[in-house]
Amino acid sequence: PESSRAHTIYQINYAKVTKNESGKVQQTLTAKLNLIDLAGSERTDSAGTSGQMLKEGNAINLSLTALGGCIKALSEGKKPNFRDSKLTLLLQASMTSGKVIMIAALSPASICYAETLSTLKFADRIKQVKIKSSKNVTEDPVAEIKKAMEEMRAKMQQEIDMLKGAVGGDGAALTAGGQLQALQEAMAEQEEAEKKMREELEQKLKMLEETSEERAARAHAIDEQWDNALGGASATGKEGESRPYFVNLHEDERLAETLIYPFSPGEHLIGRADKNKPPSLEFNGMGIIKEHCTVTVTDDNQVYIEPHNNSRTLVNGLKISRKTRLVNQNRVWLGNNYAFRFCHPGQEEYGEKREEDPDYFMAEAEVSAATESVEAGTNDDGLTAALRHKLAEAEKKVEQANIIATDLEKDVVFAPKIFENRQNGETDVVVHAQIGSQSLTWPWEKFAVRLTDMVQMWTEWQTCESRGEAMRDREPHEDPFVDIESQLIGEADVWLNALANMVEFSAETSVLSVFGQVEGRLNLELNPCDKYGNTGPWDDDDEELDPFVDDPNDLLDEKITFEIKITNLAFDPAMAGNEGICKYENVFVRYKFNSANEDEDWSNTPADKSGEFDCAFNYSKKHKLLVDEDVLTHITKGKITFQLWGNISSKAMQAVRPGTADNMSSRLEAKKRELEAVEYKVSDLQKVLEEKNNLIAESNRELVELDKLIAQAQAAKAG
Repeated sequence: PESSRAHTIYQINYAKVTKNESGKVQQTLTAKLNLIDLAGSERTDSAGTSGQMLKEGNAINLSLTALGGCIKALSEGKKPNFRDSKLTLLLQASMTSGKVIMIAALSPASICYAETLSTLKFADRIKQVKIKSSKNVTEDPVAEIKKAMEEMRAKMQQEIDMLKGAVGGDGAALTAGGQLQALQEAMAEQEEAEKKMREELEQKLKMLEETSEERAARAHAIDEQWDNALGGASATGKEGESRPYFVNLHEDERLAETLIYPFSPGEHLIGRADKNKPPSLEFNGMGIIKEHCTVTVTDDNQVYIEPHNNSRTLVNGLKISRKTRLVNQNRVWLGNNYAFRFCHPGQEEYGEKREEDPDYFMAEAEVSAATESVEAGTNDDGLTAALRHKLAEAEKKVEQANIIATDLEKDVVFAPKIFENRQNGETDVVVHAQIGSQSLTWPWEKFAVRLTDMVQMWTEWQTCESRGEAMRDREPHEDPFVDIESQLIGEADVWLNALANMVEFSAETSVLSVFGQVEGRLNLELNPCDKYGNTGPWDDDDEELDPFVDDPNDLLDEKITFEIKITNLAFDPAMAGNEGICKYENVFVRYKFNSANEDEDWSNTPADKSGEFDCAFNYSKKHKLLVDEDVLTHITKGKITFQLWGNISSKAMQAVRPGTADNMSSRLEAKKRELEAVEYKVSDLQKVLEEKNNLIAESNRELVELDKLIAQAQAAKAG
């Protein structure tokens, strides 16, 4: 959500004032310098952007289109419409009465051919624009401003009177000619221009008449605005800072270590914007809460950080739950996105003493390593490097989703899981979604798509929070935390060796979830058919029709027919129920004869829409096959995997509606228990961290004292 994709404009106003011997302003020369960094046009199709990023890209493209339109009109000697975009409105003065220099950035890559050609055409069009510039000189500022105001007022009044006379004198002719509306629009535009010009002149007059005290007060107000905009960051460079401070870390080297947050002696509250208790340092990114943590600088120049309300506050990759001492070069994470390095000028000898200052990537690696070491229930022994990396990435994404769910008061908890695909035997990462008391398993791709929608929803919530407005209600299909799509409930395997001898087979087989839990039992039959396509049993008179074979090899190069019957399913109430309510509805079964064959279509049973624990399918389908070597191997050693699918039932969703008071209470209790368990596991690691920092500081003190003693001894010996 913290996007930096935008146009950047720096406006610098210059004023050269010449005074006479008596100190009166004799001449003023003014100029305005605009430095613009235009964002590149967005290729939304190739970039695959969506959601908030798509909106930002469209806004960038619209403003660039408006700028191109204005430049095209100027190059053709026409009147441009600068009001089409805020960008062109800000640059109006420079494009009409100034000098313009453009630097075009091109790429030699063939994939960027269209953009390169477009940029060159854009630059060539700018070269064709002829702008006449003149000096902005005023001899007597006050008198000239008043004179300019009078001239503007007289000119505007003259044009208005002329337009009014034209409309009143020959209104019918104007209407017939279709010019009445154009004249009215011109009048409105002239009045607006007069108003704007008057405001600018009055503002300049006011600034020229300011006393030195008023100028100082205005400069102080600007400094305060900068401080508020920086959220507590200092404009002083690191070299000029003597207080302990945080310096920002970023994966982009150009943005890393550009902001410092100094701490004077005393307590400094850090957190989200709060009118009732404004923080000393304000951050409003993901995972930051009100009264997030406090940084304390003691009288003896020691620094401590203390988290509040179980906030996500990390030191050297470990989440802390109590007051922790900071030493030089410690890494600190606040929320989900804010990474800092702690610097303590004058106390470097008591810090970690690393040769190079830790950067963003080191801080991120520490978090990943710590997460892997405390993750409950995840056994990653024997995982490949690629899967281990994917699991670490999943941990961060899932944590982000849980932070969003907490901010939006959703009764949802996510957790990454390792599972083995029963179809191909490959190990992969999925996400377990606990929606109220309902447990769902989302493929990683599905979770990634929904996370994008969650971030967009969180951004909307943050905007509403800042405005004091209530966020709009979303329909279930719009809410990424509500899953009304069909779910893979589980799978049941049926081995085909009975079919290899063309023998009837019936079974009540267990349906297992992806994590091996029994969801229910599926009743089905595999019945071989005779040459007429009929199933048994066969009477003694029809014994020759019985397709039974002693040796499966007798089926080679023969055509066989068999029937698959799926009668019913019985859910296990303990696994698929919630207070007597079945978890699923619209339940159906699908299968392939050979799941490894991607070209084979799925066979589906009708859906049972009852929403009950017992589902009736009464499904039957006959399959005809030519037995070759592959088919023979499959029916002698292979299996059919029957997949059970269904939707979360509407009754179950109503029983566990996210955000209700009862469920909010149960969610908080569940999360408290979960957090207590995690805190118990990291408490030992946190103690080690504190002991390590204290040991480093104490050892460094002893080394400093030892150095002093050695220096004294050497001095005494020399004397």
